[in-house]
Amino acid sequence: MPYHYNTPEDQREMLDAIGAASIDELFAPIPDALQLKRPLNLPPALSEMELDQHLRQLTALNDHAGTKVCFLGGGSYDHFVPSVCDVIGSRSEFYTSYTPYQAEASQGNLQVMFEYQSLITRLTGLDVANSSLYDGASAAAEAALMALHAGGNRTKVIAPSTLHPEYRQTIATYFENIDAELVTLDCPAGVLDADALAAAIDDRTAAVILQQPNFFGCIEDADRVAAVAKGAGALLVAVFDPISLGLLKRPGDYGANIAVAEGHTLGTPMSYGGPYLGIMACDNSLVRRMPGRIVGETTDRRGKKCYVLTMQTREQHIRRDKATSNVCTNQALFAVRASVYLAQAGPQGLRETANLCLQKTRYLAEQLCQHDRFSQAFDAPTFKEVVIRDAENNVAGLLRDALDAGYLAGLPLGRWYPELSDCFLVAVTEKRTKADIDALVKSLTAKSARQPAHV
Repeated sequence: MPYHYNTPEDQREMLDAIGAASIDELFAPIPDALQLKRPLNLPPALSEMELDQHLRQLTALNDHAGTKVCFLGGGSYDHFVPSVCDVIGSRSEFYTSYTPYQAEASQGNLQVMFEYQSLITRLTGLDVANSSLYDGASAAAEAALMALHAGGNRTKVIAPSTLHPEYRQTIATYFENIDAELVTLDCPAGVLDADALAAAIDDRTAAVILQQPNFFGCIEDADRVAAVAKGAGALLVAVFDPISLGLLKRPGDYGANIAVAEGHTLGTPMSYGGPYLGIMACDNSLVRRMPGRIVGETTDRRGKKCYVLTMQTREQHIRRDKATSNVCTNQALFAVRASVYLAQAGPQGLRETANLCLQKTRYLAEQLCQHDRFSQAFDAPTFKEVVIRDAENNVAGLLRDALDAGYLAGLPLGRWYPELSDCFLVAVTEKRTKADIDALVKSLTAKSARQPAHV
């Protein structure tokens, strides 16, 4: 990122503008006991050229999807980003806009938010979408809060262990200081057992949260889960993969009341994990409980079509006790990129992308599991991710060897699931070629010959 330092003249001008005679006077309100009273222990200053070279050397030490063949998943995926997303998303009109209020929002920004909302409602099969949230995890937590608010005296939310573990951690954090309980159901088969859900759900349950496909890449029986939730009077919150909807049933079509997703797969790079895009849609009955901003279409006094901020549920805009969320600094830039991606891909492009992910993941699993060392951990069908079990129980060494060979081969699952410490999660997107997959299989199986047991 280009950086231009302040000159002494610049500093003097800023001090004059705020009425301070010096830097020391500016910092005078800070209690003396909290001031360092010595120079920072830093190496000698570098010139701009030297600093640029130093930072490039440091960044070259990182292993990432730009230098390795990436099979990482678990919420962040190496999908193709069309150049048009960068062309439109980097325009200054979008790139520099920041949390516009009604009086400040241009018609161009409002229109693109409205288009984004329209695309998301078509994608999810639900009635209304907001103009985006921070990321998938916070969107899931906001959905849980929506369900609690709508549920009256219901204070329990049920989530299977197949929901992304970091999403569950985020929801638990949101629940920490309110009267709410997150109940996690174990899923030893890799998918939620509808009978186990029926046994756990009761009249205190506000919502069931189902990830489809789930964290392990497995396809859940969403229709049956929806029926169990509805039968108990609970809402169904669907956590979906936007790319998967090129093939799978939309959340609204299997009865979800709220749908949320991590939307970075729609035109935003992995970027070391963020910033990302939180997608949220719901049915009409919940629209006044939805966080964030909702843009609507109307006509101006001359009868011309225009766009307005129809609903804003932030505490800055309305009385704090009536606010439904503190979502604030979301500038919707990544919603712009998602809109561009969906518009250029269209239904057929999304279907083709999803199908490539499905077929390539299936091919990798078949090729890898021909070797005795590897097997699929679960029998359920998968979409673009699959859990592979290592019979030698050396996942860390396996992935380290693959990295040395040029592959980000997958995520070890033991950090979240101790019972799966011998397993790793592999994701295959449309970007991976047959040659990439064959080479990864060759790398992983190169040292897989079992050593004879010593008697």
